[in-house]
Formats: sequence, C-alpha cells, structure tokens
Amino acid sequence: MTHHAPFPCDHQLWQRFLVACQSRDETPGAVLRDLVRLEVQRVERRAARRDDIIDEQLLGRLRLLVAEALYASRSWVQMQAALRARGLQYVPAGGGLNLIDPETSEVLCKGSQVGPSYQDLVRRFGTGFPGHPRPSLAAVALTRSEGAMAAESP
Repeated sequence: MTHHAPFPCDHQLWQRFLVACQSRDETPGAVLRDLVRLEVQRVERRAARRDDIIDEQLLGRLRLLVAEALYASRSWVQMQAALRARGLQYVPAGGGLNLIDPETSEVLCKGSQVGPSYQDLVRRFGTGFPGHPRPSLAAVALTRSEGAMAAESP
C-alpha cells in the first residue's frame, strides 16, 4: 500500500517520516526542500569531480607519447622538440611541470602523471627546466643526485 504524499510513497515510511519531522519541529515540506537541495549539491559535486578525473585511456596515450619523446631526448630542448612533434609541451607549474596542448594551452595533466617527476627529469638532463620559477628545486635534485653518486663510490 502506498500513501500519496507529494509523490507515491509507502504508507509506513511516510508516517515514520512525519514523526521524524515532528520530533525536529520541522514541516515535511521544509525537510524535503533541504533534501532536494542537498541532493542537487551532491550530484553537482560528483559531476565536477568527474570532470577533474582524467580519462585513463587518455593518460595511457600520453604516457606512451612522453616515453617516446623521453627516449629520443638528451636535453630539455630536445625533449620539448620531441613533445611538440607529438602535439604536446611541458610548462612550469608549481613544483613541477604540466603537460599541455601547445595550440590551445589547455593543461592535459601533471607531467608526473604520465612520465618521470620533475626532479627525475632534472637529474636526467643535468639542469632545471628553462625558465622554471623555482630553480631551487633543480639545485636540490642535482645536489641529491651528486650526494647519491658520492655515497656509491668507494
């Protein structure tokens, strides 16, 4: 048996809802409006998070393109040229690099999501990314690299 509230509902469930509303000194309409508002906010937050999550297939393709560019590169200049040949480009971002579409400047992902970390790239190329706003990060990476090599030597 259903009870016709503003929508079809199980009679016992609706009665329990009314009791809960009365115990909180709220009208059923006020509670339902709050529930609708909360549900709309929840759906909007979920949709926003979904937009922020990068498609795993895209990440897989980007990983492959970055790996190909890295294989062909011995310097930042070569790396950027190899990435550009694949329709990509690194740009400084915070403590690392973002991978962008150079035609639109759209950020595709963090560089570390699809390839080595910024510090690993600094150690590989022996210098920081040209024009990176935090050159101290490269200095730290290179110092740690030299320290590790010295510790390994007899």
